[in-house]
Amino acid sequence: MSHQETDRATPLPLRRTGLDRHTPFSFSCMRCLQCCQSKKIQVNPYEIARLAGNLGISTTECIARFTTKNGSYLKFDNENRCIFLGSDGCRVHADRPLVCRLYPLGRHCNDRGDEWFSEIEPEAGCRGESNGGEVSLERYLESQEVHAYLDAADSYLKLLWEMMALLEQGGDNEDATDATEAEEHLLPENGEWMDMDAAVRIYCQQRELPFPLDIEDKMRMHQNALQFWIQQP
Repeated sequence: MSHQETDRATPLPLRRTGLDRHTPFSFSCMRCLQCCQSKKIQVNPYEIARLAGNLGISTTECIARFTTKNGSYLKFDNENRCIFLGSDGCRVHADRPLVCRLYPLGRHCNDRGDEWFSEIEPEAGCRGESNGGEVSLERYLESQEVHAYLDAADSYLKLLWEMMALLEQGGDNEDATDATEAEEHLLPENGEWMDMDAAVRIYCQQRELPFPLDIEDKMRMHQNALQFWIQQP
């Protein structure tokens, strides 16, 4: 299973794969904006919260206005350009999602925690410069400030695997939680778990806790809430 990859309608060929953090790699973006078009950019609740904070809105509003499939993907316009792409470039660049930070890399991670990277062939017309040998891939990751994003992505992926495992178990159990029991537990509605603000508010109401304002604190509470909910009998 892989994540932090750009999901493309027409996948670009790989230059190489099986890279690790010690692999020599460098890339200099020249802001030609070619990589901001013709993509499907998957996002997780932490990335949505970062975007919402950048825009000064709630995650609920951010999901409704700027994503598809209940907050799973960023919207693209009728010309297949990222909804955040303006005339001068990315309007949310400081809080751009992980796949944008990794470009032209894709990160892969399986349920055992194994990690590897692939380098894609940039789009035709891309003016980015790659010489592949000056610094390590780890140094490139540091320059793109990805580590908070990687930690968030891995923790949410772990929760997702737990949810999937419980759903599979429930499918074989005639006594599995039904809709009425779920409502009694105040579980978020289908898809609402992606909405960090909404889910955390429910959890805070259940536990009589103050609503956190810091994004990192809010993410930790969001994950605690999800962990609590998925473990309900």
